[in-house]
Amino acid sequence: MHVTFVGVVATLVDSVVIAEFAGYWLHRLLHSDKFPALSRGHLIHHFLIYGPRQSMRATEYLDATDNRTSVGNVGVEWLAPSAIILLFCWGAMALLGVPPLYQVLALCTLLGWPILMFSYLHDRMHIRNFWMTRVPLLRSWFLRARRLHDIHHRSVNSKGFMNTNFGIGFYFFDRFFQTMAKSHRRFNWEGYQAAIGRYGLEEMELLSLRGCSKARFHNKAGIKTASRNT
Repeated sequence: MHVTFVGVVATLVDSVVIAEFAGYWLHRLLHSDKFPALSRGHLIHHFLIYGPRQSMRATEYLDATDNRTSVGNVGVEWLAPSAIILLFCWGAMALLGVPPLYQVLALCTLLGWPILMFSYLHDRMHIRNFWMTRVPLLRSWFLRARRLHDIHHRSVNSKGFMNTNFGIGFYFFDRFFQTMAKSHRRFNWEGYQAAIGRYGLEEMELLSLRGCSKARFHNKAGIKTASRNT
């Protein structure tokens, strides 16, 4: 098989775009409650670790997968759908007759790019004094991307869903699908209470948590949350 420079570049670019597209929609899925178990797992990060009353950054990343099924710091709510996406992409390339070497390159990129964006870069957005903030060529881009991610954490609609800025390092699909928010809004405590109630979280428990190893979701029906303190 003849491998060309154009073919390699096209494979890399296409794979990155597909990875960003899949990551965007997977992130939206985790905030949609279409699969409550997946959403519940993801919202440990949002409500128990980096919730509205917690700082967005610490000296080290506060892992949301302690005592849960994970690979490294990636929870099953990301792993299971990602595996399905990879299998689908591999099957599609096989059916389309994509040469094996290009298939390998594409699959490696489809795996490596999300690890870089949704694991490494994302986690460093929650760490103080990350090295990218000191590199002139990367500083502006990183700080802007981090601010957009902060907005994602603080944007809750009246039904208790986070509905903006699903990208991590790049937000062109947020722009395309009109989920982009460039500025902070007043925090919606009513929506926050709705989200807590949906997943059976007691607010007083949230306020007392200092690490994910103590985090627990309670599935008892009819749990009453503590009155909000603004």
